[in-house]
Amino acid sequence: MTSNTSFSTLNRQQTIKQMEQENFDLIVIGGGITGSGIALDAITRGLKVALVERHDFASGTSSRSGKLIHGGLKYLQNFDFPVVKETGSEREIVYNNALHLVYPIKMNFPLIKKESYNLVTLKAGLTLYDRLAGVKKEERHTIYNKKRTLQNEPLFNEKTVKGSGEYVEYRTDDSRLTMEVAKTAAEKGAVVLNYAEMTEFLKDENNKVKGIVVKDHVKGNIFTAYAKHIINAAGPWVDVVRRKDRPVSGKYMILAKGIHIVFDHNSLPVKSSIYFQHKGRMIAVIPVGNRTYVGSTESRYYGDMDDIHVKLSEVHYLLGCLKDMFPSLDLSVDDVVSSWAGIRPLIGEDGNNPSELSRHDEIFESDSGLVTIAGGKLTGYRKMAERVLQYIEKKESRLIQPTKTDKIKLSGSQFNHAGEMNSYANRIHGYYQELDLTEEEVNNYVMRYGSNTGKVLQTIASYRPDMEKKQRNILGELKYTVEHEMVSTLSDFYDRRTSYLLFDLEKVKRTLDIVSSEASSLLNWNNVQKEEEKRKMHYLIKKALNFKSE
Repeated sequence: MTSNTSFSTLNRQQTIKQMEQENFDLIVIGGGITGSGIALDAITRGLKVALVERHDFASGTSSRSGKLIHGGLKYLQNFDFPVVKETGSEREIVYNNALHLVYPIKMNFPLIKKESYNLVTLKAGLTLYDRLAGVKKEERHTIYNKKRTLQNEPLFNEKTVKGSGEYVEYRTDDSRLTMEVAKTAAEKGAVVLNYAEMTEFLKDENNKVKGIVVKDHVKGNIFTAYAKHIINAAGPWVDVVRRKDRPVSGKYMILAKGIHIVFDHNSLPVKSSIYFQHKGRMIAVIPVGNRTYVGSTESRYYGDMDDIHVKLSEVHYLLGCLKDMFPSLDLSVDDVVSSWAGIRPLIGEDGNNPSELSRHDEIFESDSGLVTIAGGKLTGYRKMAERVLQYIEKKESRLIQPTKTDKIKLSGSQFNHAGEMNSYANRIHGYYQELDLTEEEVNNYVMRYGSNTGKVLQTIASYRPDMEKKQRNILGELKYTVEHEMVSTLSDFYDRRTSYLLFDLEKVKRTLDIVSSEASSLLNWNNVQKEEEKRKMHYLIKKALNFKSE
């Protein structure tokens, strides 16, 4: 199967047919980073793999994280050394395999009066972190005194900041990283489908799971798929899936909610990324382009898992943290230009105290043979996949080929180092001169689509040359993502493929009419479907800017 057809929305019917006709070794339920990672690991070990996702890839937790590939510094506080070691080495692998989506940023960690870190513990922590995480020599930490700290970041509160440490973190686009993992799995031969909801399990005469019934949410059809092993990797929804097998007992999910709010960089003009403690809680302030985002609060969540809102009280809490840290800024709710909220599953257990929640990933199996993986973090997705495959090996009492994903470059990341990526950007900028794109515009495309940017620009060039440039660019992007990135809805495009919903709401509002018209022509929507898609986008725009009072 060629990469041109294996990840196109225009190819759904062929994909469904393949899912119905083949017998798989593994069916994965869930197209977040965990499920996509499992599909990629399994297909590259020679297994036959299918993956179904009831909404879009990364539409749950995997597009609502803090967008950092953490080295695991915060685990040091709990003396969780193995996690720091694993996370540090994983971060390097994710960086090498997704150069266009993962990049190093300097993180400024201020020492603040009355918080838990002091100069000695920060120095010791960062030194240990550099060692455990295998940090490259040029990326090791630096400690600064108060004077130098305030020079580095003049906005800091000089009454409370006593000094700082600077270390390297890696920023990412979490939803694109997830989609590229799923796409790479498809390019390697996995049968992957979004908007395909597992509605019930099929069982054999011994009451063991042998397949699933799936509803195609695009056409409304029902179909079945069969496999030796079924893996439930539905993130916060794993218990919803487990209940379709049998009542949940033993381990269960407890949901934690995090929020992020976005400002124009001029409103919050920090010089670098900052990670600071406020009354014991960690707050991240991350500049990206002409925006700065801030998060996150973590609280127990009991509401609708499919429609998570940022509350006004949560925004006020973060504004209060920012006021204490940057007293010269006078930020208000009106300065927030977008926001997002997400949930992640922590693992509780019958009979255990809620304070004993596990933040680690765990695998458990029901009597019917359904294997569930829960918990975990974005950074560790590859290791989670490896552990699932090791579990399957034990179940089958046979050795499967060893994992290869540490060396597999993701779709769009066919570069050996950052220099290669920069020359690629210069080369295609010259090649597509007639598009009249600035260097910055081409670089932005490369940071999103990587080595697939040539195809994106080719698609843009296929539109009428007399078309207004901004319109032509966004229509070309839309068409590319429908044909090569399984975009089926406007929110797939505006939120998870481009992040315009999170970082450029004005562009969404400005282009919504022309994009919805083009999408209905590409995807054969009738007028009712088109209006419904527009309605959903208006709702998401409103949700990003309006906060729920309690």
